[in-house]
Amino acid sequence: MEFNSKEPIYSQIIDDIKIKFINSTYKLGQEIPSRRELAKKLGVNANTIQRAYREMEDMNLIVTARGQGSYMTNDPAMLEALREEAIHRAVSQSIELLRSFGSTDDEILERITSYLNRGSAE
Repeated sequence: MEFNSKEPIYSQIIDDIKIKFINSTYKLGQEIPSRRELAKKLGVNANTIQRAYREMEDMNLIVTARGQGSYMTNDPAMLEALREEAIHRAVSQSIELLRSFGSTDDEILERITSYLNRGSAE
């Protein structure tokens, strides 16, 4: 994982775990790496990982059982909410970028429809 300098590392770690949950790298109820393992793997301070895990616990994304590890939530509604949030963000960013190129909403819709039709024909 490569970190950018625009946002805090702990926040980037949370986003990475959310993406892994959305794309099923991590499944409902699956154990995730320990704080120590992840700190070593990513080459970051253990306190940074601790903060990320604490934030994810606060948002009910993970559950930690003392002495047993940390696990992704078992709540399918949480997974669906994260998926919807990610899709909304991706679509919004794409539309704003296309608008900044001077495309109208009708042109954007036409391009997306054309792209989807080409993709289904391949």
